[in-house]
Formats: sequence, C-alpha cells, structure tokens
Amino acid sequence: MSKQEKFYDLLDTLRTGAEAAGTLALGALGLACEGAEKAAEAVRLRCQAARVEGEVDGKLMEAGEMVYATHTGNPTESEELLEKLREIDELKARLAELNETLGRKPKDAACPGCGEPVEEGARYCPHCGEKLN
Repeated sequence: MSKQEKFYDLLDTLRTGAEAAGTLALGALGLACEGAEKAAEAVRLRCQAARVEGEVDGKLMEAGEMVYATHTGNPTESEELLEKLREIDELKARLAELNETLGRKPKDAACPGCGEPVEEGARYCPHCGEKLN
C-alpha cells in the first residue's frame, strides 16, 4: 500500500469518526433541548400554581372580610358570599390539577385535636382519640 493510499485511508477513517461524533453531538443536543423544554414547562406550571395559590389567599381574605362584616352588623348578601366561596372552590380545584401535574401530593390529613398525621378515612385519631370528620 502506497503512502498516498494510507493517507486516504486515514482521511476516510477520520471522516467516518467525525460523522459519528457529529451524530452523537446532535443526539445529545436533542436530549438537552428536550430536557430544557421539560424544565421550562415545570417552571411555568409552578409559577401558575403560585399565582393560583395567591388568588385563593385573596379570595379567602375577601370571604373572611364578608363574614366579619356580617358579625359586626353589616350583613353580606348570602348569594355574594356563596359566589365568593364557589370561586374559591374553582381555584382550589385548578390548584389541585396543577399540583397533580407537577407530581405534588396533597398534604396529609392532620388531627384537629393534636395536629398529628392521620390516615385518610380514619374515624378517630390514633394519637389522642379525637373523633375525625
């Protein structure tokens, strides 16, 4: 084999290696882009959940003010309060959907008497014996 043939064989081997490296690089770039898209979507969902949580807090404050106004002698129309509570229910449902999509689990139920965690469906607290709803 002549020097020129060896040189062309070497160039061919280098070309094949460069093609393989380029293919691997493109695959890695595709995976990186896919991962970045998933991360961006998760951030978007977390921001949306935080916004909904803020809306829930605001609506709860408004409902609390309505209840307190009734207590102090300035009754709120019950339909107005019910509408506010419906808005809160809708927001909480939306928040539950977002949390489920994000893989967040709902907080464990806690005993109203002692605050210890209780299993879902339990009728009595295993820690203090308080009757649960």
